[in-house]
Amino acid sequence: MRKMIKGISTLNPVDVEKEYLDFTVDYAIEHGFDHYQLIGPIHDGVKGNIDGMTFYKKYAQFNGEKDAEYVNMCLTVVNEALERLSGAGIKTYMWHHELDLAAGFSAAFPEALNEYGDVEVTHPLVRDYLENKIRDFFEAYPKMDGLILTLHETKVPLLKLKNQKLDKIERVKYVTEILYLTCKALGKELIVRPFASIEEDYAMMTKAYEEISSELIIMDKWTQFDWSLCLPHNRFYAKIKKNPLFVETDIFGEFFGKGRLPLMLKNHIMEKFAYCEGYSPVGYVSRIDRAGRDPFGEVNEVNLAIMHAVMSGEDVDAKILEFFKKNYGEAAEELASIMEPTEDILKKIIYLKGYYYSQLSLFPMLNHSKNHFYFEMMKDEYSIVSGEWFIPPSWERGSLDSVIEEKASAVRESEALLSRLVAIKDKIPAEKYTNVYNKFKNLELAAKIWKTLTDVFYNYAKFFELSDDAYKTRFYASTCELSRLNEEGKSALGDDFYCISGDSLAGAGRYELVDMFVRDVTESFECECECDKALSAEGLYDYVLAGGGTEGHGLKKEVNFSDTLIRDGELCRIPGNLRGAEWSLINAHGWFSYEVKVRPGRENKITVKFGSFTKQLDVKVTIGEVSEEISEPIEGKRELTFSYKAGKERSVRIRFDKISGNTPCVYAVKVL
Repeated sequence: MRKMIKGISTLNPVDVEKEYLDFTVDYAIEHGFDHYQLIGPIHDGVKGNIDGMTFYKKYAQFNGEKDAEYVNMCLTVVNEALERLSGAGIKTYMWHHELDLAAGFSAAFPEALNEYGDVEVTHPLVRDYLENKIRDFFEAYPKMDGLILTLHETKVPLLKLKNQKLDKIERVKYVTEILYLTCKALGKELIVRPFASIEEDYAMMTKAYEEISSELIIMDKWTQFDWSLCLPHNRFYAKIKKNPLFVETDIFGEFFGKGRLPLMLKNHIMEKFAYCEGYSPVGYVSRIDRAGRDPFGEVNEVNLAIMHAVMSGEDVDAKILEFFKKNYGEAAEELASIMEPTEDILKKIIYLKGYYYSQLSLFPMLNHSKNHFYFEMMKDEYSIVSGEWFIPPSWERGSLDSVIEEKASAVRESEALLSRLVAIKDKIPAEKYTNVYNKFKNLELAAKIWKTLTDVFYNYAKFFELSDDAYKTRFYASTCELSRLNEEGKSALGDDFYCISGDSLAGAGRYELVDMFVRDVTESFECECECDKALSAEGLYDYVLAGGGTEGHGLKKEVNFSDTLIRDGELCRIPGNLRGAEWSLINAHGWFSYEVKVRPGRENKITVKFGSFTKQLDVKVTIGEVSEEISEPIEGKRELTFSYKAGKERSVRIRFDKISGNTPCVYAVKVL
């Protein structure tokens, strides 16, 4: 077997913490890894990236934005870890996202802004700022070997900027080359991570990297695939022809339960590895933790043993048994057998007929459920045309009875595994049994909760589809059952319960996800009943209740950038992402569209009810091929009417684009 890089990435995406950092360094050294990535709090606007762990020199006026205590801690703790890793011959890299400018950069250097008010990427001050902070970082951390560069999830969204002198591909090339050349001059390495969500961006970014240098390693994890349990293999490996391919994997279970559910990814890892090997990558790096949770000392640690065995060309089954004998004594063979079906059971829980049916494998929020078409797929005649990364190509739902049976079978199978585990309790060391039991109890509860959640979606959608009050009664009954299961979970497992989240992606604090969902879905249902009744009474040719559970109309949107909410007593949808507005200095992006019915051969009047998060309405409206930008003051809500002359067509697509930092709201679309 050829020699390959064997890597792990840690602290994803949380603050550097000495005890855990030291533990993972020991683990990497002991298990023969030769590549170590430190992720850190990449979503934190103060502590994230190299900016959050470095004091600037030339640009010291921005050091006041930093958490000085955190920087000083990193300077001590990370450098101590780097000494040990370097001494063991392990190369170490820091994750970094760009374009990440200081919050005060625009105010300090207004000359670097364009007429739109955005930073002009090509301004010399931007280059100088980037070059200096990289030099400052490597001077502060001299044993760090390089950076892992991502060009997304930043304060300044490089790919979304307006009115730039360079087009998108040239901007990617320009910024990446600055970092690449600066690192190279310092004897350091830059590894690029496309992390694209749409095919156009993926192709564009890989082309830009290729043009910079054929030596630039591309660490690939296209969002659309991410080693998913149900989505297809990453066919875009084939497009990386001139640059070395380095495969990023997820073996912790970020999308399969976030460490709270039992998961043995034997078949998954072996299948993905066999596929990737067809492209002769230089190696693999595996994400082994997430949001403060890790697999060490738990049954899910077996996935690290499987991945290491696969990379080393060792007998996987032998390594699995070795892991369980070392950690679970006489229960080893039976526990390994109990873990074997967990991969398939989780597919049934977290996916729906192969469709990505969860929110980072957490219990979902209502907005996420609407964005991922969970209500739409419960209609007899569903229309899912978005083409987004979580929809498998040519996905077919099958009958609704088969959907319900898939969830019911997961309940039966998870109950059976829990019974098998309880039967061997006396064979498992007492100090380890509770942890294993909690995982399998969570699996049973998760199966029941996702089955009941599907009932909620089903009854909600059927009520509006069939106007049958029996479904309204069943809707409320299913929300009550969700609440009952939630109480059972909290009583049995406390804060270890699958539906209690302290996940960093949800924000700081403790979230009772089921309670939040039941409250929100009930409010949405009742609001939709009132709004739909009012619209129905208007005798319209067609209408869309934007942001409703049953808005339908062939909704398309920019991946996840189209939130839904209730404002001033009405449902609405926005082109853009509210959470993105919290961490991005510039948020002029996002779009969505509907397909509405029109009368052929006639002038059609289409009315849209708008609102805004500010007192300014900024939005681009495109009906068919004709676009119109609206930019005017607004107080409260306002209806605007557009004309569309139809030919033979019986429908037209109407699209709403966000064009500034003023977020527009769309409440309803009416065809008069």
